Amino acid sequence: MKVCHLTSAHETNDDRIFLKECESLSRAGHEVYLVGKGGDRTDSGVHVVGCGEMEGRLKRFTKFTKKVYKTALELNCDVYHFHDPELLPYGLKLKRKGKTVIFDSHEDVPAQINDKTWIPKIFRGLVSNLYRNYESHVVKRLDAVVAATPHIASKFRERTRDVVVVNNYPSLDDIVFHEKPFGEKDAIACYAGSISEDRGENIMKNAMEKVDGKLVIAGLHDAEKNGKVEYIGFLNRAGVNDLYKDAVVGLCILKPIENYYYSQPIKMYEYMAAGLPFVCSNFPGWVQIAKESEAGICVDPENLDEIAQAINSLLKDRSKAQEMGRKGHDYVVSNCTWANEENTLVRLYKELENS
Repeated sequence: MKVCHLTSAHETNDDRIFLKECESLSRAGHEVYLVGKGGDRTDSGVHVVGCGEMEGRLKRFTKFTKKVYKTALELNCDVYHFHDPELLPYGLKLKRKGKTVIFDSHEDVPAQINDKTWIPKIFRGLVSNLYRNYESHVVKRLDAVVAATPHIASKFRERTRDVVVVNNYPSLDDIVFHEKPFGEKDAIACYAGSISEDRGENIMKNAMEKVDGKLVIAGLHDAEKNGKVEYIGFLNRAGVNDLYKDAVVGLCILKPIENYYYSQPIKMYEYMAAGLPFVCSNFPGWVQIAKESEAGICVDPENLDEIAQAINSLLKDRSKAQEMGRKGHDYVVSNCTWANEENTLVRLYKELENS
């Protein structure tokens, strides 16, 4: 089939959208297009159609989403698969034009709205309910919803025709399992990914004041060294693999807000795939992952002493840290790889093609 993925909010090299879903569908024999910001390119069999750059949240919601929709419509594809809540109105328009349409829900958006600081707190509950009602209005008319976690999928049961869980698990082709003896490493903790206050930036920085080691953060910040914390800027996949090779422990200490409680952070799975133990927030689903894998230590994200103690324990006992990392790697290989999720996604497309 001729397939078009649409995103107005993500980069066109996004890990889930491009590297996993689009590339997987291309390998399965579909003609795949991805419409989003930036310029045109063809990469790994995927035709990226750029709509230029966007300026600010308001223009994104109004002008840029419409541009993405019109560009995608001109491609005249069989299936349209969109990834952002702001594209829901255009998903409905595509359905009315007789297209097969899929909504890919990466987040529990009503819960996410309740934590949006740019929305006045007094209005968040109202906005969350209004969004959920409109989302229900749209998705019951679409062909399927793809959910990034079982928790998100549970929110769509009985609201749409078909809900499929496609977990955002790591592709083991992209992540190197490092067997370098931990005793030969420096005392380094690491974090790689989007970084913000909600994602624990200040929590990690403050906890490191009590840690005998340093924290290396790879993300959107420019390179900077500040005491025990070093920012090294954005890294490509090879750079992230090098960071994991040199680190002893990976951190994933997000603030206790509603949208994170039942999330499945790809970061934890990547740490395990690379052979790193992790320290994470003690959210219910994360506690279960740490328990099943025996690869992580869960901490109260608001207790700096507890966080520092967990990091120090792994930096000091390197043999324990390396054993936990091996167990995590074995757990991911057995339970949490993109290969299985790819099969689920391709099977959904096959069912839609035959329906």
